[in-house]
Amino acid sequence: MKAIHWLLLLFVLTGGCTQKYNAPYHFPGSGYLVVEGYINADNLPTNIMLSRATGLDSPYYLAVDGATVNVESAAGTSFNIPDVGGGTYSGGPLPLDETQQYRVRIATSDGQQFLSDLVPVKITPPIDSASWKTTDGGVTIYVSSHDPENNTHYYQWKYDETWEYHSAFASNYEYSGGMVIPRPQSDLIYTCWQTDTSTDIIIGSSAKLSSDVIYEFPVAIVPFINAKKLSVRYSILIRQYALTEDWYNFDQMIQKITEQLGSIFDPQPSSLSGNIHCLTNPNEPVVGFIGCTSETDARIFIDRSQLSPAQVITSGYEGCLIDTIFNVPAFIVDTFGSGSYIPIEPTYKQGLLYGWLAGTASCVNCTLHGGFLQKPDYWQ
Repeated sequence: MKAIHWLLLLFVLTGGCTQKYNAPYHFPGSGYLVVEGYINADNLPTNIMLSRATGLDSPYYLAVDGATVNVESAAGTSFNIPDVGGGTYSGGPLPLDETQQYRVRIATSDGQQFLSDLVPVKITPPIDSASWKTTDGGVTIYVSSHDPENNTHYYQWKYDETWEYHSAFASNYEYSGGMVIPRPQSDLIYTCWQTDTSTDIIIGSSAKLSSDVIYEFPVAIVPFINAKKLSVRYSILIRQYALTEDWYNFDQMIQKITEQLGSIFDPQPSSLSGNIHCLTNPNEPVVGFIGCTSETDARIFIDRSQLSPAQVITSGYEGCLIDTIFNVPAFIVDTFGSGSYIPIEPTYKQGLLYGWLAGTASCVNCTLHGGFLQKPDYWQ
């Protein structure tokens, strides 16, 4: 979870209620330490993010650099997680022993010491399937999984979604040096890909079931309206993690707080306890939970052709129109030289060049909508 979600969490707790909650403890001058991330039990780096909230109801978070971060085992083995800047500490893969328990020790540059509780290594079962179904408002993505050893029970999912989209008009020409010339194939701006990462807390449990099975748990909804995601081709990579019960309960509490508007019945900041403690000042609260788990994943693709042709999918290009720019040098320079319009193709009258069909840059250049031109390696 990114630090902005801690901001939302704390802001809701103080500003979302009708009557502001007055915390019974003094906010430390340096701010509360916020610890995000987990110990990665896979062949991947462990990433720990450190920041400080500058006030209980403050919108600002400061990255904590210059700290020493180590992953320790119950047997005394220690692995340093290097400072890579911006409050991020990344290192590994770590040679973890699945039979051991692990924790994180943090020493900040101001001399404070923090330590998380020892936690077991959780091995995540594979995802059985990722599937999708259309609903009234869009496409719902589901995940199914199970643990034949009946040892998981508590799950979390994150995802990365990527979609291909096209601009309203394909331009085979560009303006350069006072003239309109053919656009090189390497500079085509019609097809783009865009990627986004989940930010919500998505958790599920099979603890109350007779078997450790997760069946078609909804992890994401892709809307039909005001989104380009389904206009051409969409892909989602779902990442699954096994949690301990304590880790799950912590995430569930954060989830409830961030999703509620705030009332006198909501959890208050004093109840927000994780598994990280300040050794130099035991009364100083620390926000965060450090677990140790592996990751499994599954990717699916959805083509526009797989959806009903009658389904209306809006992309944001609905208002785009083509204009004609007369082939007059002054018009060409003024219109295309500013970059506000991009030539699409020539138009002729009685065999002579009459002008240029053109569209606004936002309707022609797909990168202006946040996408990139390079096709991802995994794109089929």
